[in-house]
Amino acid sequence: MPKCMLCSSKAAVKIPYLGGHLCSTHFSQYFERRFLQTLERFGMVREGEKVAVAVSGGKDSLTLLYLFSKYRRVLGVELVAVAIDEGIGGYRERKLMAARRYAGEWGVELVIKSFKEAFGFTLDEAVEALMRGGLRYKPCTVCGVLRRYLLNRAALELGADKLATAHNMDDEAQAFLMNMVQASFRALSREGPVSGRVHEKLVPRIKPLYFAPEREVAAYALIQGIESPPVEGPYIASSTRHIIRRWLNRVELDERSVKYRVLALKELLREPLREGAESFRTCRVCGMPSSGEVCKACSLTAYVRSLLNNSF
Repeated sequence: MPKCMLCSSKAAVKIPYLGGHLCSTHFSQYFERRFLQTLERFGMVREGEKVAVAVSGGKDSLTLLYLFSKYRRVLGVELVAVAIDEGIGGYRERKLMAARRYAGEWGVELVIKSFKEAFGFTLDEAVEALMRGGLRYKPCTVCGVLRRYLLNRAALELGADKLATAHNMDDEAQAFLMNMVQASFRALSREGPVSGRVHEKLVPRIKPLYFAPEREVAAYALIQGIESPPVEGPYIASSTRHIIRRWLNRVELDERSVKYRVLALKELLREPLREGAESFRTCRVCGMPSSGEVCKACSLTAYVRSLLNNSF
């Protein structure tokens, strides 16, 4: 049976790039130290700041909330959790139950914003309308755009200095490849572990789990007893990200370091890509940050509403 490389106790997690295993105690210490070092290396938070943690109820976001709640006094930050209820039947309500439970246990205020309240429709209703309209936009596209919009708006309303998301290393590798495949220079230019204040109404985003592999996040959550309902979003199968995720995981079976190499390439290209990045404007409809005259959230909302209105 494998032993911890530091204390010879029973191993809990294999760390291939370290060439051995760690017990639950030493792995947890290692994982938490990387979280703190990532915050420090990129200057993600400062003492006295208010951090809004985006919480979906999944293992990654719950782990991030736990880490911030554990170290909030050390970091000297004020915390608030923000969750988005897209209105996905049989899925989102279960994840929100976990978010409420853990936010309560860890003493963090949880603010929930909904698609229905903000846009007048749930994601389920939007998908039905999109299907009738020929599926011009994929469900995950609409969901992603509107979720990001609401998270930013909520963080602004709460007076947050930073918006923390639980994107891990696997997420970042997938996003990079997806944007490469789609030739999305605009999206590529915005990649990275931290964003600056490029617009007065765009709360800077930070990704403290940027260098943490997904399997290590899952292992840490398991060790800490953090449980997330084992349900998957019903629309994920139609997304480009899902295809790339499966492909990347298959490649990793033979090329164990492939995700690290993708992330390394992403880091090398980050600054050159930002030099040609577009500046943000202000949406003439809602007044929020936009790359064009009208932000993507407003244009998508108007499109879905037109489909819903024409269905009666």
